[in-house]
Order: sequence, then structure tokens, then C-alpha cells
Amino acid sequence: MFAVWKSKYVIAVLAALIVAEAALSVFLVAQHSAQKTTLIDFTVVIDAGHGGIDGGVVGANGVKESSLNLAYSKTLGGIFERAGFNVVYTRTGEGGLYGLPTNGFKLRDMKERKRIIDEAQPDLMISVHMNKFSASYRSGPQVFFQEGKERGKLLADNLQRVFNDFTGKEREAIAGDYYVCRETNCPAVIVECGFLSNPDECAALQTAPYREQICNLIFNGAMLYLYAG
Repeated sequence: MFAVWKSKYVIAVLAALIVAEAALSVFLVAQHSAQKTTLIDFTVVIDAGHGGIDGGVVGANGVKESSLNLAYSKTLGGIFERAGFNVVYTRTGEGGLYGLPTNGFKLRDMKERKRIIDEAQPDLMISVHMNKFSASYRSGPQVFFQEGKERGKLLADNLQRVFNDFTGKEREAIAGDYYVCRETNCPAVIVECGFLSNPDECAALQTAPYREQICNLIFNGAMLYLYAG
């Protein structure tokens, strides 16, 4: 079983690397604008969920989701940047985007994320989160998309496919109504990188090697999406 899984995962990674090279060829441009100094005229917004007084879910050992979201977003953005993509971040510090922590802060936070995304006019938006479940055994990444948005579904399906090859699970991307995806014009997804309610996965999610691994999988899924699109 392990040999089969390993083979599938290696094939998926190799395919993603091939797709990455193809994407670079397709989106390579000869001139660069003042705002975009990258090799590829393609913008990805990386959205680190929560922040400030909104810490999100709390891990089995007390770690805050918001801090992990930020770390994963920076790592993921770095991978896209090194591949030549233009990257815009909605949140680059531990604080939230809501201004004063008064009533209605959550909606203000979401509207500010929308403003940043609209201003960037991205080709993709990936919102990074961590998951939680009542039972501690649940584990693995899960992708969500806005119901009724076909491009978002295609992106989510490709991301979930890569995650499934990694974990050996047979999950499907989940449709729903999510503000940051609903209010975004480009293909958009929410990636829950793992379950903080699972002690083992919570511990792994806090290590740099595992963070790099998950972020590379997200990148590979995005490359598969570009190839499929």
C-alpha cells in the first residue's frame, strides 16, 4: 500500500513540475510594469485568515490559527514568487485588518480583504486557514470553494486531488457560501491546511518542513489548475 501511495505521489509531483514549466512558458511576458517586476504577468493573492483579536481556532497545545495562517501564507507566497509569479498578501503581520477592535470588526476585516483583492485584480486567490473538528482523529487538508463558481470549483478540485494523493484520503472539495470567495471575481478557494484539534497533526503543522511540504502541494495544485484551464 505504501509503495502504491508513494508512486502516486511522486507521479503527481513530477506532473506538477512539468505543468509549472508549461505555465511559465505560457505566461512569460517581455515587458514589466512598474508594479509588476516578475517574469509572469499573473497575480496570486494569498490571504492569511483571521488576525488580531480574531485568533481563529485554537490548537490542541494552545497555538493560534491566525499565527499559523500567517506563517503558511508567507511560505506559500515565497514559493509562487520564486517561480516568477506576482504575489499580493492581504495580511503580513499578526494584526487584523479591521482597524479598531469595536463592534462589527469581523465584517470590516472581511471588507478590507475584499478591497485588497479587488485592487490587486488577481488571477487566483488562495485563503489559508487551519481546521478543527469535535473528534481528534480527523486529519488532512481540505479545500472549500464558493458554490456556483465553476472556476473556483476547478481550482479547488485540483488542489484537493493533490492533497488526496499526499494523504491517501478520498475527499472532495466542498462547496458553500464563503464571503472571501463569494466577493472575489477571480477563481478563489479556502485551504484548510490541517486539523489543530488533532494533537499529532497540530504538532506537525508547527514545523517548518511540514509547512514547506503543504505549501508546495498547494502550489502544485495551482499548477495543475492552470494546465487544466
